[in-house]
Amino acid sequence: MTKKDLLLTLLKESVDKCYKKDIDLIDCGMERASVAKIHCYMVGALEYDKRFEAFSKYNLENEYNKNGKNPKKTENFTKGAQPDIILHYRLDKPHKDNLLVVEFKSFDGKDHERDKLKLKDFTGEESGYNYFLGVFVILHIDGPEYMYFQDGYEKPYDELST
Repeated sequence: MTKKDLLLTLLKESVDKCYKKDIDLIDCGMERASVAKIHCYMVGALEYDKRFEAFSKYNLENEYNKNGKNPKKTENFTKGAQPDIILHYRLDKPHKDNLLVVEFKSFDGKDHERDKLKLKDFTGEESGYNYFLGVFVILHIDGPEYMYFQDGYEKPYDELST
């Protein structure tokens, strides 16, 4: 399985588990609580599922807003930005192996463009973070919707690098 496929499997299986076990959080539009549960499911998968062994040395963070000891800033978020979930090496500078950055919105959430801009920044070269893959997830009541980002652009799934 490619790096892209492994990362998306990790994310999507964790989101699916949240829909199965914690649908009441999603139904109520509780974005932060839903993201916290998804993060927990991702942690469990990273610890116990051998498919994800390649990521065992990475740090999975929730609401992580630091770049070393400084705020995590980008060109468009000069006062700081805190992604919902990231998979990276903590305190890694330069950022040579950041893997995954994810933003979530509940079905009634607003400001999708702000989250998409954040993903463009974190996956692009200008910010210096160079995340391999960014994913925007809308938690609709009837199932998730995914949008993908690489190299600072929103891309269809079939155009993502592997």
